[in-house]
Amino acid sequence: MFKLTQLISLITVFFCASILFSTAVYSAKVDPTGPFGHRGSSSQMATEKKLILESIIHGDGIHTVVINGKVMKPNDTIGEYKLTAVNDKSVVLRSDTQRIKLHVFKENIVNVSVIK
Repeated sequence: MFKLTQLISLITVFFCASILFSTAVYSAKVDPTGPFGHRGSSSQMATEKKLILESIIHGDGIHTVVINGKVMKPNDTIGEYKLTAVNDKSVVLRSDTQRIKLHVFKENIVNVSVIK
């Protein structure tokens, strides 16, 4: 009887450990902010680099932008895309098959006022 109790305890410990391990593995693959039941393609996100428009600088006839930390002017390229237009709050990038419009987010816009 004593050995049976030890065997049951050992099986219980292994069962609980396997449940905890499988939960940890599953939770690492699921985005907690995604819709319920949605499974995104994490391999696609890892291979495809996201383009982020960080800032737009309008100078004397020269428009400069920063995308993913790279300073660019019209007709410069980043990856397969060519910077074709610079607007007040957005830019247009073109490749052979795609047209992408990137926007500066509101939290990246800084209003500076001079206090006298």
